[in-house]
Amino acid sequence: MFPSVYGQSLDILKQKLSAIAGPEEKLELLLSYQSDIATLDLQQQANYWFLLASHQERGEQLDQAIASYSQAITLDQAYHQGPSVLQVESLLERSYVRYLQTYDTRLYCPDRKQALEQARQLNQSKLLVKVLVRYAFCFKDFNADLPRGLALLDEAIAIATNNQLSPREHAMIYNASGLLYQNYNVYEKAYDFLNKAYRQWASVDDYQDMFNMQFTLVDTAINMKRFELAGKHVDTLFYLARTQKQFKDFTFFSHFGAGRLAFAQGKFNESVAQLLLTLQQRDNTGEVYFVRMAYESLIVSYFRLGKLAETKAQLAAYQQAFPEYQTESLEILAIKEFLAGNYSAAMAQFYLRLDQEVEQRRDFVLRSTSTTASLFNVNITELDNKILQQDLQINALQFDKEQEQKRNAYLFLLLVSFLAFALVLLSWHLLRTRKIFRYRAQTDHLTRIANRRHSFETGQQMLSQAISLNQPLSLIVFDIDHFKQVNDTLGHETGDQAIVQVVEKSKECLRKQDQLGRIGGEEFLLLLPDTRQEKAVEIAERIRAKVATARVGVEPESIYLTVSLGVVCVREEKNLQDLINRGDKALYQAKAGGRNQVVGD
Repeated sequence: MFPSVYGQSLDILKQKLSAIAGPEEKLELLLSYQSDIATLDLQQQANYWFLLASHQERGEQLDQAIASYSQAITLDQAYHQGPSVLQVESLLERSYVRYLQTYDTRLYCPDRKQALEQARQLNQSKLLVKVLVRYAFCFKDFNADLPRGLALLDEAIAIATNNQLSPREHAMIYNASGLLYQNYNVYEKAYDFLNKAYRQWASVDDYQDMFNMQFTLVDTAINMKRFELAGKHVDTLFYLARTQKQFKDFTFFSHFGAGRLAFAQGKFNESVAQLLLTLQQRDNTGEVYFVRMAYESLIVSYFRLGKLAETKAQLAAYQQAFPEYQTESLEILAIKEFLAGNYSAAMAQFYLRLDQEVEQRRDFVLRSTSTTASLFNVNITELDNKILQQDLQINALQFDKEQEQKRNAYLFLLLVSFLAFALVLLSWHLLRTRKIFRYRAQTDHLTRIANRRHSFETGQQMLSQAISLNQPLSLIVFDIDHFKQVNDTLGHETGDQAIVQVVEKSKECLRKQDQLGRIGGEEFLLLLPDTRQEKAVEIAERIRAKVATARVGVEPESIYLTVSLGVVCVREEKNLQDLINRGDKALYQAKAGGRNQVVGD
């Protein structure tokens, strides 16, 4: 069946595979060649078994895939008499299949350790980084060696940096670091690394991985109880879902992330609404686990709201969708017993869930304490090693010297240390003082936002950057309606309160990258990078509505505040003042139209 020319054998087979769409047909074709591979040389045979194993893995024939990867390793070892790229890749893939079967690091990590030993001998930077990242995950379990896992990732990032590997390799390392820290409940560090991974993938427009990372950041922010931050990541999920419609499951996971956030905040009405929208999109994803999670969260949300009829209906829908699946959720089991009228059994399940929650909290404390101690010990050990090395160097230098020379050397070292400490202290003080002065020079004293000068400088920089990167930049100019009347009738102190209230209400509507500044008494400038006109109008409308809820003064003379807003997006302007002038014209139209409104140009 194979041609006689060995070098062309697999190429012809791969061409035939590329012409077949269905995975089952591809696997059938590969198996049909199995009886003829003995005519090939050992390297070609090894490549065939690796190709067969990868398709068996995709078809979830896991036992067969392990056997095929093992055959590929044996044949390639016989051919090369040493390590090779194919052996390393086969070891990694065999490890992954065993991970899917067992989730037990004791069973799937020996292959990764062996792959690392071979990759070090091959010394191919991209391959070595891949293996280091995979092996680092072997230290993710609690009571594993966290510092060792982090050391592997530190080595990986050093290799990626020194060899100028692509952002994808850097993103892979940052992602692994974040997940490792997250597994040990070190959420702040996990968040930082996951955010770095997102920025690397964003630099190459890898929208699938960008979305996956934002989805992970939602959970991480929730675990940190930073719900406002989690909400911004949810907004990014919806933005990617709107703009990247080729990814059909983005909308499913956007609503799912919003539902999880609302659930974590105890906003069960909102979680119900988002989870119902999630399940409307379930046909657009193959991630069955998350579909089940959406059902279970929806059932619990309805139950927490006391809507038993809806709870029962969703439970029935869940069981109909997954008739053979037995849930492990104690909450779902308890609700099921409760709806059936088995209140004692339901109470028992709820108590089991409570015990589980207590155990998880204890485990969290234990993990956090153990991890902190572990990282502290690593730092102490490194410091001890450095001190020991310094002592050995000093002893070597002073070995042949007289006692007087030793004393002079010690005094000299002491003096240098004192001077170095003094210089560090002075540098720190100067740096801190400079930061304070810079902050005061850039900040409005009343509102603590950017002042007029800093707003104009930052705005010009944003405009230049938007032009060079061919990105949109929008600008909103707005002020407080009838502000003179507020000052004249309620006094200047109340006027100051009005300005502060408008700033606080406006900040609630902004994203992290937006720049808000005060450029006049009651006039403000809002810069919106990478934002088109229609989005800027939406933000302006949110600000207008939010400010309209603010009230100043003492009853019965208190009044509601309103603002008028002019919205513009960069066209051909190269100077910020030209863009502001257009914004002022739009603002004047809003004033002329009756105030408390948004006008876009």
